[in-house]
Amino acid sequence: MRYLKFNNISDAEERSRELWQEKLGRPKNEEDESEFMYGWEVSESNEGGSYLLVEDDGMILTDAEKLSLEREILFQEWREQYQPESVRIEREELESMG
Repeated sequence: MRYLKFNNISDAEERSRELWQEKLGRPKNEEDESEFMYGWEVSESNEGGSYLLVEDDGMILTDAEKLSLEREILFQEWREQYQPESVRIEREELESMG
């Protein structure tokens, strides 16, 4: 998986919606079950922005977006800083299982 960083908290969600509509070739209909191309993560604070979680080759992305895709390590560093509570809970769950 690769990751596309956005400075605004709502931008990754909005971009995912735009990409889905682009793939469909039309706006979302009420009966459509999905409305997003990719998942996303947002900062737990007002700072930090958001990330689009690109699970495939990202061919639908623009060339600029493809060049901006980040690897797992940068995403995890961002999570440590901007999703500390979620990271803490995940670690506690893993420790309790092992």
